[in-house]
Amino acid sequence: MLEIRYTKKTLRGNLAKQILRLSKVIIKNPIVNDISFGKLYSTHLSLKYEFPKNIGSKWIDLGNAKMEQIFSKKKSCGNVILQLHGGAYVKGYNDTYRRSAIKYHTISHGAHVFSLDYRVAPENPFPAALDDAFSAYNYLLQAGFDSKKIIIVGDSAGGGLTIALCMKLRDLNLPLPKALITMSAWTDLAGEGESYIRNQMLDPMLGQHTLPLEHNSYVGNHDIKNPYISPAYGTFEGFPDMMMHVGSHEVLESDTLTVAKKASDSGVNVHVTLYRGMFHVFQLAFNLIPDAKKAWREIENYIETQFIAC
Repeated sequence: MLEIRYTKKTLRGNLAKQILRLSKVIIKNPIVNDISFGKLYSTHLSLKYEFPKNIGSKWIDLGNAKMEQIFSKKKSCGNVILQLHGGAYVKGYNDTYRRSAIKYHTISHGAHVFSLDYRVAPENPFPAALDDAFSAYNYLLQAGFDSKKIIIVGDSAGGGLTIALCMKLRDLNLPLPKALITMSAWTDLAGEGESYIRNQMLDPMLGQHTLPLEHNSYVGNHDIKNPYISPAYGTFEGFPDMMMHVGSHEVLESDTLTVAKKASDSGVNVHVTLYRGMFHVFQLAFNLIPDAKKAWREIENYIETQFIAC
């Protein structure tokens, strides 16, 4: 079943998009440049990060990668969210994704949140990120967490990685997670979707006059349409439920809609919300714009339908 919802444009959301467009001129491209707006947004990873007092944290060594776990100090909960960050496969885990992890922890009412800091290109091209994601998921299973109490979430490259990981788990006949949640998933690195043309003049992040997503450093000599690289070219039989968000002004809009249609045709329950006028991973604006607040409320409601309350 495919359910597609459409939101209305908001004035503050449109203003945020215009500010973002201006900032792109000033700082060029946040994907390739380290930037920091204090607690608002940062591509840095602080050595000492101040989590809320009720949240504990620890690092887990996975060998080739590491993973940060946050958890409630007050109660134990068997529900788990595995977060795979974005950054075009060339940027690592950072403080903004710590904020995202805290948000997931809060709206899931105390689930453990594991955020993977996977290896990135060009030093570590495909399949490094996928191998690290597989190791992270396998760690959760070995630690005793029930796969039906795990939701994998990811944005941008992390959204594509979320879907690729589920494909690999399915292909290996391993236990699948309860559900997947993606934001602006990068699933077609070949860029063949029609929105790559239609939204060129509308996308303030990845459209015309910006630095487009560069895939060569990650793909290397592999087939760019390998489904583990570009899940849009894969199959989706046996997949768990999926929630997918995307902005209507994104060049990556087709990346989400193509996957959603193929998965639905394969019998998967897919819930898509197309946020009108929104830009790439606008949810990381958190409470600054109504569109992001609405998106997080929708994710919270979806998580509640997937997880058994603690």
